[in-house]
Amino acid sequence: MKGSFLGLFSATFLVILAVFSRGGWLLVGQGFSAALSTLFQALPLLVVAFIVTGQMQVLISLELIDRLWYRLTGVKGILISSIAGGLFPGPPYVYYPFISTFKNRQIPSYMFFSFVAGKQVYDLLRLPMEISLINPLIALLRNLITLPVPLLMGLIFKRFISQKTTARFFGERGI
Repeated sequence: MKGSFLGLFSATFLVILAVFSRGGWLLVGQGFSAALSTLFQALPLLVVAFIVTGQMQVLISLELIDRLWYRLTGVKGILISSIAGGLFPGPPYVYYPFISTFKNRQIPSYMFFSFVAGKQVYDLLRLPMEISLINPLIALLRNLITLPVPLLMGLIFKRFISQKTTARFFGERGI
């Protein structure tokens, strides 16, 4: 958390310096005004997202996840993790806090990454929007083309980093 904050703070400071060099304090003030406007628009979504995250953590207990993910290892675990990621509801600020609870667990890291890849690639909740806004054929093609990506990612991760669990993997990097 401390490293993430410092990195984001440094990036923010550099962007403010760049904006200041282009237009002075007036432009910096406009940037803060736009940021506050975005904050007030997103704040209700964030509050609801964290409520959903808390409820999901209660509904899907870590003991249940432990039981399921310890039984489902290997290719079957990669497949189930990828599908579970695709079915998990919500945007990143809903599921990242939820999956952050996994980092101290003894879950195989390849299954964790299959879950995250499944969420990013499959995200079945956006399928109706893709069909209605773009084109059903294009949405179908995109999903068929990307279908093996989380599975391949999990298999590659299993092959090269198979002995690590999420607790060991994240612990070594201080995340």
